[in-house]
Formats: sequence, C-alpha cells, structure tokens
Amino acid sequence: MNHAIVADLHAEHEGDPEEELKRAGQTVGFMESARYHAIDTDKDDPSWPAKWGYHAYGGVANFVPVVGDAIQRGVDSAAYAWQLEEQQRIDDKAAIDTTQNFQSRQTYLRSLGEEWGAMHPDHRLSEKGNEYLRQDSIGNSAFNGNTTANRIAGQH
Repeated sequence: MNHAIVADLHAEHEGDPEEELKRAGQTVGFMESARYHAIDTDKDDPSWPAKWGYHAYGGVANFVPVVGDAIQRGVDSAAYAWQLEEQQRIDDKAAIDTTQNFQSRQTYLRSLGEEWGAMHPDHRLSEKGNEYLRQDSIGNSAFNGNTTANRIAGQH
C-alpha cells in the first residue's frame, strides 16, 4: 500500500472526512492511468526489426537473377507475418497486465476504504451495511482520477 496515501488518510483535515476517501481514490486512479500511459508509450515497436530485416533480405533478393521478385514477395510476406505475430504477443501481454493491475487496484481500494472506515468509525460510510457505499465512493473517485490523467495525457 502506498504509504503517502495512507498517511493522508491519518492526517487531520477540516471538513467532511469523506473528502479524504475521495482524494485517496482519485490519487489511486490518477497513478494507475499514468502507469498505463507510461507502459503504452514504452511499448516496443515490432515494426522496426521487421523493416530492417525486410530491407536487408529484400536488398539481397533483388540481386538474384530471374527469381528475385518471387523471393522479394516471400520476404515481404514473412516480414509482415512476423510483425503481426509480434504485435499480437505484445498486445496479449498488455491485456494480461491490465487485468492483473485492475484486480490489484480493486484490492488496494478496498484496503484503503477499510483503513478509512477504521479511522472514522462514526461516519455514515463506516456504519455496518454501508461498505458498498464506501467502496462505491472510493471507486468512483478512482475513475475520476483515471479521467483526469487521461485528459492530461490528451486522451479524452
């Protein structure tokens, strides 16, 4: 658990303590989206090795008499197929990472909500039977944090 977010839950704040819960959720959502943007930005571009391979083999194939065009088409086809396979591998890995990150996020938000509830036992969201409302509040705040990060990154 991020110690700064937990410390903020324990800090004295004037006003409605629910603001702390919402601020914690927004922070989690913002950081999660920022991480996704960083991963997406750093994703390997599988087309570069394919392009270099295409130019290297294709250049050699052009000098083969009579069958050079056929070899060139074979190189084109192989390079394109490799590029598609490599992109699919990268996308599959990103999808697995996204699923695992979302599950971690839900666990983290639940823990933050429980910590906040322990700090504010008299608040209406801490009362027995209101766990869903507390998790809904922190979850919606996390989605608002996602939206803010996406807007900053230029993805509306």
